[in-house]
Amino acid sequence: MSRNADRVQTQTQKVQEIPQQPLTYSPPTTLVALPSSGKFYPEGHPLHGSDTVEVKQMTTREEEILINQTLIQKGIVTDRLIKSVLLNQAIDVDSLLVGDKNAILIALRVDAYGSGYEVEVPCPTCGQKNQKEIDLSELKHKEISEEFEPTEGGTFFIELPKTNAKVECRLMTGEDEKAIAEANKKAKKYNIENPLVTQYAQMITSVNGNQDPTFISSFIVNMPAMDSRTLRNTYKKAVPDVDMTFEFKCDLCSHEQGMEVPITANFFWSD
Repeated sequence: MSRNADRVQTQTQKVQEIPQQPLTYSPPTTLVALPSSGKFYPEGHPLHGSDTVEVKQMTTREEEILINQTLIQKGIVTDRLIKSVLLNQAIDVDSLLVGDKNAILIALRVDAYGSGYEVEVPCPTCGQKNQKEIDLSELKHKEISEEFEPTEGGTFFIELPKTNAKVECRLMTGEDEKAIAEANKKAKKYNIENPLVTQYAQMITSVNGNQDPTFISSFIVNMPAMDSRTLRNTYKKAVPDVDMTFEFKCDLCSHEQGMEVPITANFFWSD
């Protein structure tokens, strides 16, 4: 065999010895702890009884979603982002509880751009605009009180002081928020504003065991103010969510108080 033939054979052997590289890159995944611990999802839901959800880390594809002006104008950019990163595509984004969606969004932000979040916060006392950096990794989940132990259907009960009614409620999902926003938008066209009635209609599934929609609507409209306030405050305590408060101190007047983390347009950008 000639020297050229030997070199060709040797090169061929070397090529064959090179390990094959994958043709596509799959981003790593991470588990996000859910504030609801899966307790408020009905049986049959993919997250029923699950305290975590697996998501893919953000990539260039997700950044394209974040800057898509059509999605931004339609108000669905965060829903599309979450849908893109969910490993289990059987999960309907609209069915996610609001608090769980918040936890996913914060986890994505921290993983993609870091935990430092710079915001401008006006002082409620002197009006001074303060530049603050909030550490998103320090935000904790609200603990679920044992008094709101959910049923198998993911509902819970609130007893009202004035009527002594036992009201069965369910937690809001992304779909509920959209329905409320759409109903309020339509009502404004007719100069009607009844946001509480609209919200209660989405929350309440039965009153003293009565599930008839007509009866529930009548009860909502005629509910004593004391019961209405109790329902709102108690429901707020029951909602599993991320505790979005931080300790604010004014650089000018030194006023201190707990404030809610403002979510601005640059939440998902590090610069």
